[in-house]
Formats: sequence, C-alpha cells, structure tokens
Amino acid sequence: MKAGSWASILGIYLFGVCGASTVSKIIPLGGDLAHWFGLGPASFGWLVSLIAVPAALLAIPSGLVVDRFGPRIVLLWCALLGVLANIVYSLAPDTLLLQLARLIEGTAIVHIYTAGPALLMATTDGKKRTTAMTLWATYMPVGTAVGLTIGGWFAESADWRLTFACHGALYLGAGLLGLLQPRIGAPGEKRPGLGAQLLDLRGAYAKPGLLLLGLAFFLMISMGLGANVTFPRYLARAHDISIAAASQMVAAMTLVMVPGALFVGIVLAQGIGRHLLFTGLAALGFVVGMLSFFPHLDIPVRYVVLGGWFFASGAAIAALLATLPVVAEPQRRGAATALINQAGALATFVNPPIWLTFAEGSDWTPFALLLAFGWSIATLSIWLLITIARGRETAPAA
Repeated sequence: MKAGSWASILGIYLFGVCGASTVSKIIPLGGDLAHWFGLGPASFGWLVSLIAVPAALLAIPSGLVVDRFGPRIVLLWCALLGVLANIVYSLAPDTLLLQLARLIEGTAIVHIYTAGPALLMATTDGKKRTTAMTLWATYMPVGTAVGLTIGGWFAESADWRLTFACHGALYLGAGLLGLLQPRIGAPGEKRPGLGAQLLDLRGAYAKPGLLLLGLAFFLMISMGLGANVTFPRYLARAHDISIAAASQMVAAMTLVMVPGALFVGIVLAQGIGRHLLFTGLAALGFVVGMLSFFPHLDIPVRYVVLGGWFFASGAAIAALLATLPVVAEPQRRGAATALINQAGALATFVNPPIWLTFAEGSDWTPFALLLAFGWSIATLSIWLLITIARGRETAPAA
C-alpha cells in the first residue's frame, strides 16, 4: 500500500473497528453469561469494564512502545492478541478465563488506539490528515455497531459463542491487511533511547492544551460508552422487547455517528472554529441525550432522539480527534495519542458499573445529570484549549 492512500487509511481504520467492537460485542450476551456463568448486573458491568484495566495501566507506556517499535509493527501484534483472546473466549469454561480473555483484548486495544492515529498522522498531511482523523473518529460508532450486531446475532441462543469466532475473523482480516501497510521512517533509522523517550513523554504531558483535550475526551467517552452499555437493557425494559432486539435497535442508530463525524470534517474545512462547533454539538447532545432516557416515548420517537444523540456524540468525538494534530508535536505523536488513549481507558473502566447500576432503577434523572455535567465541562475545556492555542500563536509577535 502507498503511504497516505485510501487503502492504507481504511486498513488502519479496520483496526479501530476491531477495538471498538471488542468493547460492545459482549453487551448483548448479558443474558447468556448470566445463565451459563451466573453473572448479575454488577458483575457483568465489571466484566465489560475489565477490558479497560490494561488500558489504564498501559496507555502511557503504549506511547513509548509505539514510538520505539513503530505503529505498523504494534498493530500487527495487536491483531495476534485479538485472535488469541477470541479463542480463549470460545473455549472458556468459567468466569476466570472470560476475565483473562478480556484482559488480553484490553492489552490489544490500548495499543491499537495509540498506534492507529500515530500511523495515520505519520502517513498523511494537510487536509487529508484532517479527513483521515475525522474518519478515524468513526471507528468507535462503527465498531460499537459491529460488536452489538455480532453479539445480537447469537445472543440468547445455543450458538452465543459464535460471537467470538466472528470477531476473531475480523481481527485476522485486519492483521493480514496490516502486513501490506507502508513502513515509515528510513531503513536503519536510529530511534531515541528510553531516557530520551521519557523526557519526550514528560514534555508532551506538560502541555496544557493536550491535558485539556484529554479531559474533554475522557468526558465524551464516559457519556458515549456509558449510554451505549445502558441502552440495550434500558430500552428492552422501557419498550418490553428482548435485549437482542434492543441491541439491534441501538446498533442501527449507532451508525448515525458516522455522518456526524463526517459532518465535522466538512464544517472544519470551512474554517468554523472548533470551540463554536463543539458548543453547538454540546447543546444538541444534552437535549437529545436526556430525551433518549425519557421513559415515556413511543418507539418511532425513540429512534429519532437516539439518532440525534449518536449524531451529536459522534460529531463531538470527531471534533476532539481532529484537534489532536494541533496539540501533538510531530516528534511526540505516540506520547500524545497515548494520553488521549489513557483518558479513554479510564472512562471505559469507570463508567459501565455506574451507568448499569442506574439503569436497574426506574429514575431517568441521574442520566440527565451525568450528561449535563459531562457536556458542560467538556465544552469549557475546549474553550480553554483554543484560548491557550491562540495565545501561543500570538506570543512571538508580542
């Protein structure tokens, strides 16, 4: 593949889809896991979030790994880990091995989420880089939809473990395409030592703009993942339908995040300020997100508000990722993406048990409060980030 070609970009993107579907594929299997392994709502919530433990521990080191060995090699190893994890899932006789598989997958996706954008930034430039990064932002909704769809196919049936065979095949395909990805850097290029990398890491994380972007990303993943893991059970109870049917409903509407992300790419190309765009998305996201949890809606209306929620959240995440090249210095791309990865990992670990616990009750107001807090703080972070960036641009002229 040629560096920066659409074949290369889409091949990298497939790794992101594999990672995001890793998180969501077991959500429709909650009933099957309760039946075969005795997992209650709280235990199931921790199994969902367990995937974030490696990410919480390894997100920062993953930046060192990617900068040291190169994003292409790291992605190939991630594909192998993904295949291995799905084999363990398929054969697991008890909860312990399910947890082991979850940890293996967590190790894979933490490096995917660092290596993927690092490889995109290294192989693209200009407007194509902006387009590639906004496209990368859609791996989350597409992967979530893929995971929910695969899990929904086999949920509440004797063949529920086929979910893992399908997902393993997806990882295998990504790995085979990864072999064709371009190698970056000159042959025999000397890479910096560990000490130099640690200094680069410290320098990257001393940047207020990057820290603010990480905070905003943490909040967006908190709201997005929290809502996604909650919707299937919540909507199944609200509309008296099966979890499998509710999962398919959510999976279909999750894809609306894709036009949301692409919308951001179009708007940013017109020169609209990121902070203004994000503020508008926050207002829309809060209203439709709150209505998505309102219990007294007919199914057609539910589809509309869910579509609005996924459009707004997908667009907001794309706006944040499109801002990453602005705050990521060229020599510290791995470190910058690792910090964003760390923020997403912490959000993935913390939120499923919280949201699933609220979902067991009949009160929808806690969800409205979570959304109000998340959107407001994320918006404030983006305004501060833009203010700092503008101050840095004007400083030399002062």
